[in-house]
Amino acid sequence: MLGTLSILLPIFGLIAAGFISRKTGVMGQTAASELNRFVVWLALPALLFDIMANSNWSALYLPDFILVYLIGSVGLFVLVLIWRLKQGVPLADASIDSVSAAYSNTGYVGFPLLFLVFGASSQVPTTIASIIVVSIVFALAIILIETGLQAEASLRLKIKNVLKAVFLNPLIVSPIAGMLFALTSWQLPQGVETFLTLLSGAASPAALVSLGLFLADAVASSNDNTTAARKTAWQLTAIKLIAQPLLVAWLALSVFEMDYELAMMAILLAALPTGTGPFMLAEYYRREAVTTAQTVLFSTVLSLVTLTLLLSFM
Repeated sequence: MLGTLSILLPIFGLIAAGFISRKTGVMGQTAASELNRFVVWLALPALLFDIMANSNWSALYLPDFILVYLIGSVGLFVLVLIWRLKQGVPLADASIDSVSAAYSNTGYVGFPLLFLVFGASSQVPTTIASIIVVSIVFALAIILIETGLQAEASLRLKIKNVLKAVFLNPLIVSPIAGMLFALTSWQLPQGVETFLTLLSGAASPAALVSLGLFLADAVASSNDNTTAARKTAWQLTAIKLIAQPLLVAWLALSVFEMDYELAMMAILLAALPTGTGPFMLAEYYRREAVTTAQTVLFSTVLSLVTLTLLLSFM
């Protein structure tokens, strides 16, 4: 309990710092948006490139683990997308809700938590999960959001605009560039590696502070729509913290019959709270972000209980 708490408390602290800064007037009205743009265009692309460029691809070859986590993430994404579309939600907003339900906080919570539980053997599976979340699930969401925003254009123009937007998006380009670099025999110069390390190190705190800033504005502008948003956020939180780990547990233990320790790692990674990526997408595309922000907040708070129960069960 204390170990889990020690990992989650700094996350709450950064969100609270942004919230208090906005409430006290230290940060202005555009602070959340501008800080989020810094994360999306600079810090997070540097992190994604660095992860991919320095990955040991032979060590990352765990086919059962990859399939279980990929199906558990993408499959849940698709199910939530269908559910939200049937409720009449536009494709762009439904895509953001779907990624909120399937986007585990592997980077900020996964690495330290699994290292605490499983030791150094958890680094490779956690890296695989991070790549699936930030490259595949995130990319799928961006493609669908762009498709939704281009809904009124002709098919040819729609495809052209979607492809242009996707392949000019820094969150897509950076991991692809990192993967291509990793396939070469080159090494990043020390100065470049230091630059990437410094810049990528700002991604986590900046995103969390930006989330706190947005939550402060969301509370200040409460209206009738926030009741519906809160209800959806609770539903997405339940899907993230309960449905996804159950789906991954079924796949790992019954369908693929994985190695027990790898299966436990996959389940624990699926049970992590929603990361800040969906919130960054909502802000970047100027979509309604109250639901996303509340899902991140609710799932992070409740994960203190659910993760503790899961670890006790394990």
